Amino acid sequence: MKTIVSIGQREFAHRIFQHDEEIPPSLLPSEAVDWCVDHKQVREYDSTERRSLHRLFSEFNGCSEKEQLSEDETTALALPQ
Repeated sequence: MKTIVSIGQREFAHRIFQHDEEIPPSLLPSEAVDWCVDHKQVREYDSTERRSLHRLFSEFNGCSEKEQLSEDETTALALPQ
């Protein structure tokens, strides 16, 4: 499953989305998403990648959910435990 994110301020289905705002997956048909990706109006992220970024940086983006790095990631990035 992909997460679709607006590049710049855009209007889709009579709703205005700010830059980097996620677009609900059922809002646009897949052909419209493909067209918007080709014309750099939206970007598709793997949902696990996008979700991880929001949760990892929740203190900066206001996300109410938090996600911790795994022990392997913490070790690989040389971060304190």
